[in-house]
Amino acid sequence: MLGHELIREYYACFNQRRFSDAAELFSEDAVVEHAATGQRLLGGAGYVRFAEMWIEAFPDAGISIVRVEQQGDTICEVDLLGTGTHLGVFDLGATGQFKPTGARARLPLREMLEIRVGRITYSSLRFDLHELMKQLRPNGSP
Repeated sequence: MLGHELIREYYACFNQRRFSDAAELFSEDAVVEHAATGQRLLGGAGYVRFAEMWIEAFPDAGISIVRVEQQGDTICEVDLLGTGTHLGVFDLGATGQFKPTGARARLPLREMLEIRVGRITYSSLRFDLHELMKQLRPNGSP
């Protein structure tokens, strides 16, 4: 399977907060998209920016790989389960900021990765924003 070890290492780096190690897995000109913010950043620095955004909001965040599906020669779609406690401001840019609620979230994620010559050249992370908002309601809110 294309880049299977690289993919496992990529998510292990996030879970272990080794963001600089994960950044090295990206090509310099990799496009890093975060669907919820609508932002497109470049390279490992773009990855680090998104990872830090998640950790600021969910300091105990973790990602588990659910399934990896290869799509052609260079593309993998990765289904993930993200978990974490909402203890910091979650800044989704133009979408808005979510103040800490203390809620524990479990969120299915999907990331599309393009891997060429042993490096991530494209990453696009998607999730159901409405589902996340529902989970982040302060306890007792409708």
